[in-house]
Amino acid sequence: MPKNYYEILKSKSIPVRFQRTMGLFGAVTLGVGALMGAGVYVLIGIAARTAGPGVWVSYFVCGLLAMFSMLSYQRLSTQVPISGGGYAYAYQGLGGFWGFVTGWHLALGSIFACSLYAIGFSYYATSFLHTPLPPYAAKGIAILLVLSFTALNSGGAKGGDRMQKIFTWGNVAVLLIVVVASLRVANTDHLTPHFPHGPMGVVGTIPIIYISFFGYQLIANNSEEIVNPERNLPLSMVLSLLIAWAIYVGIALVAVTTIPWEQLGHSSAPLALVARKSLGGVGLVLVGVGGSLASAAALNSTLLSQARQIFAMGRDKLMMRLLGELHEQTRTPRAALWFGGIGVCLTIALGEVEFISKIAGFSFLLSMLPVSLALHRYEKDRAAAGVPVGLWRRSVPWIAFVANLALLSTMAVDLTVSIFGLILAAVGLLMFFGYSRAREQRGRTGLNVVLTEKKERGAFPFAGGQRILVPMANPKTLDWLFKSSHALFKKRGGEVVLLSIVTATEQVDFHTALANTPSSAVVNLEHAAELAAASKVPFRPVVRVSRDLASGIVHAAEEEHCELVIMGYSAASDPNEPSLTDQVIAHCNRDLIIMKFKSDTFAPKRIGVSLGSTLNMDLMVKLAGALAEEYGGMIEFINIVSAEYTEEEVARSGRLLMEAISKHAARALYRVEVINAESPLDALVERSAHLDLLVAGTTRVSLLQRAAVGSFATQLTQRSECSVALVRVVPPVKRIIHT
Repeated sequence: MPKNYYEILKSKSIPVRFQRTMGLFGAVTLGVGALMGAGVYVLIGIAARTAGPGVWVSYFVCGLLAMFSMLSYQRLSTQVPISGGGYAYAYQGLGGFWGFVTGWHLALGSIFACSLYAIGFSYYATSFLHTPLPPYAAKGIAILLVLSFTALNSGGAKGGDRMQKIFTWGNVAVLLIVVVASLRVANTDHLTPHFPHGPMGVVGTIPIIYISFFGYQLIANNSEEIVNPERNLPLSMVLSLLIAWAIYVGIALVAVTTIPWEQLGHSSAPLALVARKSLGGVGLVLVGVGGSLASAAALNSTLLSQARQIFAMGRDKLMMRLLGELHEQTRTPRAALWFGGIGVCLTIALGEVEFISKIAGFSFLLSMLPVSLALHRYEKDRAAAGVPVGLWRRSVPWIAFVANLALLSTMAVDLTVSIFGLILAAVGLLMFFGYSRAREQRGRTGLNVVLTEKKERGAFPFAGGQRILVPMANPKTLDWLFKSSHALFKKRGGEVVLLSIVTATEQVDFHTALANTPSSAVVNLEHAAELAAASKVPFRPVVRVSRDLASGIVHAAEEEHCELVIMGYSAASDPNEPSLTDQVIAHCNRDLIIMKFKSDTFAPKRIGVSLGSTLNMDLMVKLAGALAEEYGGMIEFINIVSAEYTEEEVARSGRLLMEAISKHAARALYRVEVINAESPLDALVERSAHLDLLVAGTTRVSLLQRAAVGSFATQLTQRSECSVALVRVVPPVKRIIHT
C-alpha cells in the first residue's frame, strides 16, 4: 500500500474547498457577465411588444424590485460565505427541505437561462447573414457552444476566467457605444402613446425580463473562490446590479426612441435594428459582435455558477455523490458542470425562446421565497442574541418576499407556464422525498471516508455482486465475522465493506473529529484488510464519523449500498436501556446477521436452523449452508410444535420444513428434527447444548418493548450454550427506498 490507512484518513479529513483566486474585479465581471446577456439583446424585443414605449419603465421597476432580492443575498452572503448561493442560505437557515426546494428551482432556472443565452448567441452570431438560419441550425450552433464552454471550464478556471473578462467588458463597451450613437437619431414621437396596453402591459413585462436581473446570485454561488469575501462579496453584488440596471434603462430608452416599438417587437435581433439606424452597416457588425459576446459571457457565467450550486447540493447529499466531488487534477466540479451542460442542451433542443424565458423567471422567483424567509430567520436570531436589528433590516426580507410573490402571481395568467412550472416543482418534491431526504439526513448525522487511493465506486446501488458491511469493533471476533461474510458471497462474487466508527459530540464538526482521530481507530481495519488480501477477497475500508455507534452502522450500510450487515452481538450494560444490537435491529434497513460467539474458537460443524416462519428463512438457510460448506459441517433444520399439536400446526410445520429444504442449495448434509415443547425458547436453549451454532430469525420490535421485557432473540442469545446467529431480512422495496 502506498500509504497506510491513518495517513489516508488524515489527508481525507481536510474538507473540500475551492481556492480563493477571484478578486473584486473578477466577481463584478462574473455578475455583469451574467446580467448583461440575452436580457437586453433578445428579450427587449419581446418586452417592447408587451409594454410598448414604456418598456423602459418595466426595466426600471424590475431593477428596483431586484434590488431588494439582491440586498437579501448580500446580507446572507456575510452570514453563510460558502458556495451554493441561495441554496446554501436556505439550507443553512431553514433546513434540508427548503434548501432542496431553493436549489432545485435555482438549478432549473440556471439551465433555462443558459439555454436562452446560447440561443441568443446563435441569433446574433448569424445576424450578418442575408438569409436567417433555419431553427434547427440555430439550435445546433447553440448546443455546440454549450458543449465547448462546458469542456473548457471542466479543464480549469484560468482559460474560462480570461475569456469571461473579454466577453463581458467588450459587450459593455458595445452597448455604451450604441446608447451614445442612438441619441442623435432618437425621435421622441415614437414614445406616443407611452402605454399602448395600459399599465398592466408594463407590469406583465416584468416577469419576462426578470431573468435579466438575476446575475448577482451567481456571484454568491462562487463565494468560496472570492478573496476577502466579507468585503468583496456584498460589494460586487451591488456594483454588478447598478451597472446592469443603468445600461438596461438606457438601452430601453434609446431603442424605443430610435425604432418604433411595433417593429422592435417582431424582430429576433431587435438591437441590430437600433444599431443599423444609428451607425449604419458598422452598427450592424458592432451589435452582432456585442450580442454574441454578451450571450457568450452570460452563458459562461451561468454555466460556472450553476455547477457550483449543483456541486453544493451534491456535497450535502441532496443529489448524487458524484455531483458533490471536485476533480482531483483540475479542482473543478467536473461532474456537476457536465450534468448542467447536458441539461442545457436538452432544453435548447426542446424549447422556444419566450417559453424558456418565462420558465426561467418562474423558477428564479420561486427560489427567492425561501431565501427571503431564511434572511428573516437570521435577523430574528440576531435580535434574540441581543444584536440591534433596525426596522429597515427587518423589513428587507418581507419586501423581497412580497415583491417576488407578486411577480410570481402575474405568471398565473399564462396557464402553460404555470402548469409546466408546477410539474417541475412536483418532480422536485418526488425526488426529495423518494431519494434526497434520506441521503441528506445521513449526511447530517455522519460522514464516510473511504481509505483507498483508487477511484471510489459510483453511487449506483445495483452494481454487480453482493456488498456486506462488517463493523470492526472486537479484534477477537473480527476473523470469524470476516470469514462468515466471505462464505456467504464467495460463490457469486461480492465485496466486504470493513467499517470503523469514530464518534463525535454535537459540538464537534465531522472533519475536525476525523482530524483528531487517533491511529488506534484504524488498527482493526488494517488487520481486516490483511485478512482480506490474504484470502483474495475484494474489500473496501471505510471510516465513518458519527454522533453514535448505532446510527453510524445503519447509515454507513445505506451510504455504501450494502445489501447485508454482519456484526457481533453487543449486550446492554444497563438492562433497562436498549443495547447497540437492539438499536441496530430497530433502525437498520438492510438485511442483518448478528453473531454471538460463545467460545474461543469458531469452526461450526453442527449448525441448527430454527424454523419459526418464512420471513427470514432464505437468508438463514443460505448462512447455514455457506458455513457448513466452509467448515465441513452438517445442518439441522429444527421445527418446534406444541405438546398438544393440532393438524393445522403439523401441516404448517411440514410446509416450513419443505420450504427450507427447497432453499438448501449448499453441498452439505442436513437432517430434520421436530420437537414437541410448550416453550420454544426453552426447547431451543436445551437443543443448543448439542450444537456449535444456532441460526434463528428476529423481527423489528420497538426499543421500548425490548428495554422493558427483552425480546425472544435477546433471551435466546443470552441463554444459549452455543454461538447464535440472529437473522433479520428487510423487504426489497424498503431497502431501495432507503438507498
